[in-house]
Amino acid sequence: MEVLAEVERSGFVESRHLGAVAVADADGRLLATAGDPGLVVYLRSSAKPFQALAVRALGVEAELGLGEVALAGACGSHNGEPDHVASVRKVLEAAGLDESALRCPPALPTDRTARQKVDRPAPVYHNCSGKHAYMLAGSVVRDWAPERYTEPDHPLQAVVGDTLAEYTGAPIEHVGVDGCGVPVHAFPLHALATAYARLGARATAREEGPAALVEAVRHHPFMLAGTGQLDTLLLEATNGRILAKVGAEATYGAVDLSTATGLALKVLDGAPRARAAALLAALRALEWLTDAEWEAVIGSATVEIHGAGHTVGTVHPAKLELSAPD
Repeated sequence: MEVLAEVERSGFVESRHLGAVAVADADGRLLATAGDPGLVVYLRSSAKPFQALAVRALGVEAELGLGEVALAGACGSHNGEPDHVASVRKVLEAAGLDESALRCPPALPTDRTARQKVDRPAPVYHNCSGKHAYMLAGSVVRDWAPERYTEPDHPLQAVVGDTLAEYTGAPIEHVGVDGCGVPVHAFPLHALATAYARLGARATAREEGPAALVEAVRHHPFMLAGTGQLDTLLLEATNGRILAKVGAEATYGAVDLSTATGLALKVLDGAPRARAAALLAALRALEWLTDAEWEAVIGSATVEIHGAGHTVGTVHPAKLELSAPD
């Protein structure tokens, strides 16, 4: 494994977060690596764009009139800000459902300002509620027992699994239960990079589903994460060129849409504090960001380290070197 992020305190590197990076094209060819590109990982929320594509293909836009905001929200891990919550409620209303249909756990908004304005945790504030509402809509359109939409044997989840296997070009290694309650799939890291490359290549080729998804997140980057969050800031800073999607336990998938090159990484210890710094370490090694773009996003990926109530250091991107595959 390679060092992806460093923890510096008072000018001394106190800790290092190790992980692996894989870079691939749409044919599944490895272009660059750090650590083990064959590391099998749960995709967690890095799978959301592909889960959203699977549901969109069921006809939710045509049947229920769901548009770009709903699609972008289904791809996102949101802050629970008012626009995020409003989108979830609109999707549920279009499907003839209310918030009681959501099977994600009750939560408070991640955003501090939004959190101060709510009385209690609720599923609609969960960062995955956009995905859950979209899955419910797909189940309603196909009359597939919406009350069971999170169960592994539900037909909607079978479609999701097939879509993930097709985009990754690899068999599913393992299926578990994600933090939000839906099935979570494990794949080698290089397969996740391939999936993001294929998303980019198919969007460039104007394949209807991928092109619609990319346009949705480009037009509505706020729905992908929210205020101050790296995934939103990357889309904004790069004019929609870099689409990145964080996953729990410090997994990341990303694509440079100008070249349809996919990237995937995993911080081995799963530390949330290291995930954004690790992604920027990989993006810097690949030279995917200009100096101006780097300056626009580095603040969101730098975690402060405190001592005696003062900032005395940071968690920041390591100087990473990627290697050509053997």
